[in-house]
Amino acid sequence: MRPEEALDAARAAAAARDDPLPAGISVEPTERVSIEQLIEWANIEPDVDLMRSTRALGRPITWVKRKLIHVLRQYLTELQAQQTRFNLNLLIRVAELEDRVAQLEEARDGDGAADGDADGAIASGGAERDRSGGGRAER
Repeated sequence: MRPEEALDAARAAAAARDDPLPAGISVEPTERVSIEQLIEWANIEPDVDLMRSTRALGRPITWVKRKLIHVLRQYLTELQAQQTRFNLNLLIRVAELEDRVAQLEEARDGDGAADGDADGAIASGGAERDRSGGGRAER
């Protein structure tokens, strides 16, 4: 099979499959990972001592890998720092958005929901974001 034909073949196989879920229904995840756990995972800290090889020539291969890590340490450290910085900033933003959604849901479900206060909170929240420089058009 050529790569150009792979997508069509995959779509045909998916269409022929007898899917147990009707279209439009999704399965909710059974366990949600907390923001604290995500932050712990976002921090990249590889352990060189865990580097090993189980092949027949495992010891020399592991020695070469460790020497490569030593030679490329500056480059790899900068790469890890950039990725960790990105991961943590992204998680901070996700946590802020979760807090904002929770506040908006509380405002909607509160006493003023019947008077349309939730809509006002959403509109004023968007105005605050635009004033603070967080709007999409400014990026």
